[in-house]
Amino acid sequence: MSLEETERIFTCAWCRVKLCLGHRGPLECVIPPPASPGGQILYVPYWRLKGMAFSCLSRGTIEAGAVDLSHLAIAAPFLPWSLGIQPQLASLRLLSPSIAGSFLAPSVTIEQALAGYEANMKQLGVSPWAAPARHRAWIGEQVSLLYYPLTRRDGHLADALQDRPLAPAGRWESAALAVHKPESRVRFFAAACPECGWDLEGDRDTLVLTCRNCERAWKRGEEGLEDIDVYVLPDASKEEQVGLPFWRIRVSVTGIPLDSFADYARFCNLPRAVTGAMEGAPFHFWVPAFKAHAELYLRLIRRMTLFQWQGEFERRLGSLRCHPVTLPANEGVESLKTALAELAADKRSVLPKLGEIGIAMKEAILVYVPFRARGGELIQPQIPLGIQRKALQYGLNI
Repeated sequence: MSLEETERIFTCAWCRVKLCLGHRGPLECVIPPPASPGGQILYVPYWRLKGMAFSCLSRGTIEAGAVDLSHLAIAAPFLPWSLGIQPQLASLRLLSPSIAGSFLAPSVTIEQALAGYEANMKQLGVSPWAAPARHRAWIGEQVSLLYYPLTRRDGHLADALQDRPLAPAGRWESAALAVHKPESRVRFFAAACPECGWDLEGDRDTLVLTCRNCERAWKRGEEGLEDIDVYVLPDASKEEQVGLPFWRIRVSVTGIPLDSFADYARFCNLPRAVTGAMEGAPFHFWVPAFKAHAELYLRLIRRMTLFQWQGEFERRLGSLRCHPVTLPANEGVESLKTALAELAADKRSVLPKLGEIGIAMKEAILVYVPFRARGGELIQPQIPLGIQRKALQYGLNI
């Protein structure tokens, strides 16, 4: 069975049973060497991170985009610090104890790897890493550990895929890098509703699966399925609808007043009079629970948060087609400081204070917002808001 690195839900080709993949810690994968590389095979660990990167630059602008980066996970300066685009081109295999070769133990944390990546990109003069920033955030990152194959032969250490010498074997031995035996951290469990046994619905990398029989939703965890409450924004339309998932997040903010919708209106300098009802209305951020192009992601936060639904929610999914949930609530909270910088009416005064602003999540609920399907576009007339279907498909590849 062959699985993509991001594939967490699949159907077994042999028994036709739908399964979920769970794992403790980061997913560990191997880039297979050629059939007959010759010599002793050594696997070097690299951290890989896929997601969205946001940079609030000192000059008052926000730069953002999708990233797929890698960085060496051991202290070995004679090895390439990055794998470049090779992880995107190679066929990856899940790490298994049956794979022959010696595996080097990672000694660099993912935080150290990210700091090293930023430093190297800054040294190369690559934007936006070369520009001074008030705040940087990694959102929706999928962190994995990749083992890259090297071969040791004829007194040299060589790249097993490109057959290129890297360093003398003596230099490798003097580094005294630790070797460890890989252990499979992957387990599989049935994608069946724990409540009624019905087959659950969900895309291959969704975090939340739904049961159409008992109208329950289940969050995919490391060890199994966990119950999660979901809500639906009311819409009486009989048209075909797609439910886009959003986190409605209640936060505690320090550094600026942001407890009520009135505080939000003043912060954004909205062209509306602040009323007593706004002063007493609790404020919630509405953050996409799915990945999207960075500009669209921030625009959705702005529009949905400004909409600030105060009515009741429904609990039945009905015939709503649910878009995959690919962004957990805690990742959404990490994007809020960037969202505040983008929302601020006076960015020049807000950006220098970003370091003083603290944001902590108090409550988060998952809400599906119905969008009506109109050709290549999805429309939400109550807000109003339109999204291109292609933009959603792009987000599934981040």
